Amino acid sequence: MGALSSFAFGPFVFHTLSRRLEKQGELVLLNSRATELLLLLLRRAGELVPKDDLLHAGWGGRIVAENNLTVHMAALRRVLRDGGEADSHIRTEHGRGYRFVTPVTIGGREQGGAPGAATAASSLRSDMRRPSVLVSPVQSLMNDETSQSLAVEIGRHLLVQLSRVPDLLVIGTPGSAGNQRLQGEAGARYILRTSVRPDDGSTHIIAMVDDAASGVTIWADRLEHRHIGVSSVENEIASRLAHTVVTALMDREAAQGSAEDAPLTIGAQHAALRGWSALNRELSVPQDLAEARRWFDRALRVDPSHAPALAGSAYAIVAENIRATVQFRDSSRGDAARAELRRADELATRAVARAPAWPRAWFCRGYVRLWQRRFDAALTAFERALALDPCDAEAHAYAGHVQFLAGRPEAMQAPVQYAIALSPRDRGVGLWHHWLGLCEFWHERDELAIPHFVRATDFSPSLVYPPSFLASALAHAGRIAEARRTLDAWCEAMGGFHLTIDHLRAQVFSDHPTYLAGHERLYRGLRLIGVAEY
Repeated sequence: MGALSSFAFGPFVFHTLSRRLEKQGELVLLNSRATELLLLLLRRAGELVPKDDLLHAGWGGRIVAENNLTVHMAALRRVLRDGGEADSHIRTEHGRGYRFVTPVTIGGREQGGAPGAATAASSLRSDMRRPSVLVSPVQSLMNDETSQSLAVEIGRHLLVQLSRVPDLLVIGTPGSAGNQRLQGEAGARYILRTSVRPDDGSTHIIAMVDDAASGVTIWADRLEHRHIGVSSVENEIASRLAHTVVTALMDREAAQGSAEDAPLTIGAQHAALRGWSALNRELSVPQDLAEARRWFDRALRVDPSHAPALAGSAYAIVAENIRATVQFRDSSRGDAARAELRRADELATRAVARAPAWPRAWFCRGYVRLWQRRFDAALTAFERALALDPCDAEAHAYAGHVQFLAGRPEAMQAPVQYAIALSPRDRGVGLWHHWLGLCEFWHERDELAIPHFVRATDFSPSLVYPPSFLASALAHAGRIAEARRTLDAWCEAMGGFHLTIDHLRAQVFSDHPTYLAGHERLYRGLRLIGVAEY
């Protein structure tokens, strides 16, 4: 027998296959638990539905307190309220249960259910270990054709962006999204719900991720996006959402996963995910980089061709070797560092071969070659990443930084500004502000450079260069006492670190004369406040 297609009541239509509730054609956002409660009430419209039946529909066989049902029913009523009383659709039968009292029109039956559902369930069942997300249609919070069209396009771009992430199983709509049977059989863990509202040149976005089994919202965020112009506004928003959501899911999966001392039988997918979660925590914190490398090494022992582990390992090797933190590397270790960079380049090249449509693989290849001082090759890799995802903020920032290291500081400003506008809360935003400060510092515009260095120092407190350049810029601007206080405070916060100019000379990343001239200006400023040579 086919499945019921839809229930219509008042201004609402509930589609059973996609678990989609619409109000006058506009999507209404419900979490998965409220969706199942509503479906049961609609199927038994006019009848008294006992509390036990509703608890079973919403929570399965789990034993939960009855007030959970009360809370979810109250939330469902708020969603369904259409200018009337609280009980206009759902009536409480005190001590007994609930009754759906609004007349309901039942739609036709669809033979065989969702097209391809059996095939989808079969194929998804083999991927049960992979993190999986059901992507609900993006909701427009404004009932006009332009807004609804924007929401549809954002949804399409979002599916493309998410589907490029290795080891993430993405289930789109219609048909499978919200389908409880597919969720249960395929082990889909999360449901992504998004709403957008255009407003005076910007777009307000609300995104929520629900745990599919419990219905609990495990992550939510509110974003405001202004069109940057690097791509269509729909693609910019989708890319920003995809990056944010993937990071949140990695953290969630990592938090629920195995400890580092778990048996080596742990899968490559999970180990790589744990590595990327460690990388996402903070920029250039040595403990996180070391942890990431351990997880990636474990993943590659299980599967030497696993693309996320290859790319992540390459990134972590470089970050651990070249980032200027409070743990400086002696210059005598140059040969060992170069050998590690060659190893990182090999890993990144293999990652690109395994996942050529994954922008992050190309970014990691460019990242390695940047620090090998192969600037043309690095720029080619970053441009490839941007061809796949024109809104990859980190690729924009590093493509600009290549120009800076190649002696063209004026060419760095625009792409770094794009990066900050595209992803203002990115873990790398402190470094990006530092680079904007460098653009001004190189041109001796110290008062313009200082605010960027202040932000960089605040956002990335473990990096040595932002406070060093900040102190030098303050000194060049004649603010000597402030420069001394700033640098002394940072060194004290780093455990009494003794900064010398020789330390900074060991961390120069280009031999271009323009680049080196700017560093000589850095040293001159630091000498004004008494920083020692050695």
